[in-house]
Amino acid sequence: MSGAPALVSAQETRPNLLLLLTDQQTHTALSCAGNPWLRTPAMDSLAATGRRFTQAYCNYPVCSPSRGSIFTGRMPHETGVRVNGQAIVAGMPTLGELLRAAGYETVYGGKWHVPKPFGDVQGFSRLIGGSSQGADMDAPLASACANWLRGKPKQPFAMVASFMNPHDICEWIRRHKGMREQPKGVNFPPPPANMAHDPDEPDCMRYHRTAGYDKMSEAVGIAQQWRREDMRLYLHDYYRMVEKVDREMGRVLTALRESGLDRNTLVAFASDHGEGMGAHRWVQKAAFYEESVHVPLILNGPGVEPGVDHNLVTLADLLPTFCEAAGVAVPKDLAGASLFGPRERKFVVSELRYGDASREGRMLRTKRYKYVVFNTGARREQFFDLELDPGESFNLAGRSEARGLVGEHRQLMKDWISSRSDDFRLA
Repeated sequence: MSGAPALVSAQETRPNLLLLLTDQQTHTALSCAGNPWLRTPAMDSLAATGRRFTQAYCNYPVCSPSRGSIFTGRMPHETGVRVNGQAIVAGMPTLGELLRAAGYETVYGGKWHVPKPFGDVQGFSRLIGGSSQGADMDAPLASACANWLRGKPKQPFAMVASFMNPHDICEWIRRHKGMREQPKGVNFPPPPANMAHDPDEPDCMRYHRTAGYDKMSEAVGIAQQWRREDMRLYLHDYYRMVEKVDREMGRVLTALRESGLDRNTLVAFASDHGEGMGAHRWVQKAAFYEESVHVPLILNGPGVEPGVDHNLVTLADLLPTFCEAAGVAVPKDLAGASLFGPRERKFVVSELRYGDASREGRMLRTKRYKYVVFNTGARREQFFDLELDPGESFNLAGRSEARGLVGEHRQLMKDWISSRSDDFRLA
């Protein structure tokens, strides 16, 4: 259904808005995407009567910068959130602020991460749910959100329920440095088909595999030593974390339905970024490979035309979509665009920084191809034909037969950088 509208019309009565976020869930980690190795009935229920976007990308495959884009509709270099824990620049309108100013009751539950203190400054007048991580957070969060929805809330409201899992896979990886015998009687998914390293992988990525920043590189390094059976165990347990957060999300959706609020609530489900899934022996996030940067996105509710949408979209599209649904003026010059009406976007862009500006990259994804470039190193570029090579196993950058296409995508990137006043510099 390429080109078909996701939202067919604005509503006469302003809808309630519910944003459901998971953390570190890749685009294939839900059963409605055809994955037979897990069951996600809550997420599937949204897709069954809503619209699932198969080509949704985060604007930065790490938590805080991605969330900065979600809540502003802008790119990380514009928000000022370029690594974890940084605050959105002062004075930049956020989703909570825009909706609260328009008369919405604004409620936030769960993981925030932009910046470290929550504060009223971001426009959410009420903070509910747990504050600890993983299993200690998601169940209390679901209870708090469900109870609030059943408490006859003032309408219209805008609620964010931001779950932690399957982010717990990060600690799981660090606990599994050595080999582990596969338990008997458990049906494990197969190992990734694309476990080989790209021999021309950019130097910045090779740096992150061994030195990196924060604790993420430690986990990437661990995966270098895993056997194929270790990969199968890791994928099995990752899928169990996805199923666990799906159950908690289901409790929130049940409360929405039983309270009768679902009839006038626009629900969006997404994840802030993906998980490496062992492809290219990369785990966790912080890569432009599909597993890390390609995310699930589903819309459901009044005005949403059910179906599957193959257009390129990004998480920065959520803010203008919610604003248009609410009848709120959309800020000018956003990187994101409303999902109302037909869309024919030529490409999407994502950003990434390994610690500081000395190791920084950009990704440009067109309908068929992906171009990746970093600002330092002897090897800086990757170019993949995702139609013929969905596993990104054959880097065409530097190949004579792809020279023209690489040049076209390099120029698209230059034009984008100029149009967004991006301080990233191509070689």
